[in-house]
Amino acid sequence: MNSVSERNKHKVRLFVEAVWNQGQLELVDELVAADYIGRVGCAHPGIRGPRGVRQFVASRRRTHPGLYIRIEDQIAEEDRVVTRWQATTSESAGRPPGAPPGAVRCCEGISIVRLIAGKQVDSHTQYSDLTSASAGRSPRSYPGTAGRVRGAQPLATHSPEE
Repeated sequence: MNSVSERNKHKVRLFVEAVWNQGQLELVDELVAADYIGRVGCAHPGIRGPRGVRQFVASRRRTHPGLYIRIEDQIAEEDRVVTRWQATTSESAGRPPGAPPGAVRCCEGISIVRLIAGKQVDSHTQYSDLTSASAGRSPRSYPGTAGRVRGAQPLATHSPEE
């Protein structure tokens, strides 16, 4: 692991595995810069600094029991790492209306993280909730949108063998 790109990919993988999947929030200070700013689509106004990251991760892990994020792909160029990921969770509390107990929820996303000296300084994340789409439900409306998306179709799913 001798290139900056490879070291940065390793730092992002460590963040996903240790902080998100295992809840090791004590590692946030060594992986996230003091002036970090994180943006998560239109679902969150912005996450600032290590304290904000700890609060955000802890909140998501509490809300989504059994949360597990699997890295699907990573591309890095110098100080930027792009990670395509899939998150699953066994929803026992706070599940959507009509979902059976223990239903598995799934979302996929892409995060672009910029690092300086091995610490995250900013990130941009976009994601889609595949559970709602695969169940044939309409996408959620977000502030600033005019109701439901017209003509939205459920996402097709396929296995890699197809």
